[in-house]
Amino acid sequence: MEAPAADSSGGDRYRSHLSGEGEKNTVWRHGAPPTYDVVNALFEAERTQEWPAGSLEEVVQNAIKTWEMELSHKSRLSDFKSVSPGKFSLSVNGGRARGGEETLAMGSYNTLLDSALLASTGAYDAAAETFESSHDLFRSAFLRGFAWEVLKVYSGPPVIAFKFRHWGHKEGPYKGHAATGEKVEFHGVAVPKVDEQLRAEDVEVYYDPGELLSGLLKGPKVASSEEESSEVALAERLSEAATVSASGADPRTQTCPFLSSGKPHQ
Repeated sequence: MEAPAADSSGGDRYRSHLSGEGEKNTVWRHGAPPTYDVVNALFEAERTQEWPAGSLEEVVQNAIKTWEMELSHKSRLSDFKSVSPGKFSLSVNGGRARGGEETLAMGSYNTLLDSALLASTGAYDAAAETFESSHDLFRSAFLRGFAWEVLKVYSGPPVIAFKFRHWGHKEGPYKGHAATGEKVEFHGVAVPKVDEQLRAEDVEVYYDPGELLSGLLKGPKVASSEEESSEVALAERLSEAATVSASGADPRTQTCPFLSSGKPHQ
């Protein structure tokens, strides 16, 4: 199966619509198109499947990578080329379907991890995260990126069902848990309905968030900056107490310097 004829914009080897005439008016979230060299290297080194060029599996894989790129880096839904105009919706694990504008405002991480159960455990609270903070959180944990691949395609368009794998290496901290260097991955199934140009209309995603978050929450808890400040202040007080004790003075009889100079307390 060939890529859709409408795909004339440039990109990297796995993502379309990153450059070219079709993107001359695109508003990029960070001012310019992103580059994917680092995560592409991770993908190529650790993928479990290498699909033949032009195969249905490769077309689906690249279409989803393009959609993720647009969702993460394009500021306006009108600049998206991977979704059917006015028809896109996304639901996760049977939850409420969100339209394109709501999904764009929340971002991929908040949409996929929006769960009262996750929030109650402290693993992830979508309501407390912005688009930017959610991406910063995962970017700081996965320093080489968060790679994604198609494992198997069960049906072709217009309703495509496929199994996927998402993985990265926790080489940075996550919510106060130190880096472990371990691979963190999860698997899931997605069922997108697409139009004749393979643009997504209705997308359903099913996966176990615990498979992802359990790996991220590994590692010893590290002190936050506020906790570190408190610990430094405590250490200073203890050092002062030790100095007084070493001088031979009894701290219980020490007078306030203001009183000893005859000045009242302020």
